[in-house]
Amino acid sequence: MLSLTINKHNAEQRLDRFLRKTFPAAPLSLIFAVIRKKKVRVNGAVGKAAQILCENDELKIYESLPQSVKKTLTGKVNLNFVFKNADFAVLNKPCGLASQSGSGISEEESLVGMLDIWARSEGLDFKPALVHRLDKETSGLIIAALSGSALREFGRMLREREIRKEYLALVKGRMPQKSGKISMPLPGDTKNSESIWKVEKSYEECDWVRVRLETGRKHQIRIHFAQIGHPLLGDSKHGDFALNRRLKISRLFLHSTLLEFNWQGKKVKFEAELPEELEHDSFS
Repeated sequence: MLSLTINKHNAEQRLDRFLRKTFPAAPLSLIFAVIRKKKVRVNGAVGKAAQILCENDELKIYESLPQSVKKTLTGKVNLNFVFKNADFAVLNKPCGLASQSGSGISEEESLVGMLDIWARSEGLDFKPALVHRLDKETSGLIIAALSGSALREFGRMLREREIRKEYLALVKGRMPQKSGKISMPLPGDTKNSESIWKVEKSYEECDWVRVRLETGRKHQIRIHFAQIGHPLLGDSKHGDFALNRRLKISRLFLHSTLLEFNWQGKKVKFEAELPEELEHDSFS
């Protein structure tokens, strides 16, 4: 059995329409079959397809749904909002969650797909769009636009470099100085990419560094530090594979920790601490 509560965004609509929006992966035939077989109860009474739902109505579905349909519910639960208003949301993305679909990852299993499911359940009339991307293996803060005007404004801010983005990365070896700047082109590019870094904490074999991006190209931090001989721990593509195996590293040590920008004339700042699996002293 599944239990759902109608919120203010889903009130004043037909039962069948609500079920179609809540379970987009379900065939229409399944939706109407569940209603026809009296498997949906609204406040304890048998639900009717044309019944208008009210805020705080309690729905119970007495039917075993396919796993692909149930994913629409788990997608809503897994979203970790740091902030949201009518224009945008800031989320703390976990390691292992892809920003978007592709390479064997379905839309429902990606962050953008989960946001779409959440938006429909909240009655929003705009499909959320990610303002920037994080690698699947990277955790931390990411912005999603919740309106067309916000998406356009964030696009302008990115182009004009008005969004401050900082990351924490654990890199191989000890950095040669306390702070510095990497300015060099990425493979296949003729323009310089720029990463400004500062050592936050040192261990015997590695350093935690805080990195601020002046440009935001794909895999920039991972490639830059590999280029100067200090690859990120846990990097399965550009890292030191022998070191990762010896230290039993299970994930990429890269976390989006800070976002700062002006919004409607006011400076806003969001921070996310390191996730628990990255906070330990096993490298000392």
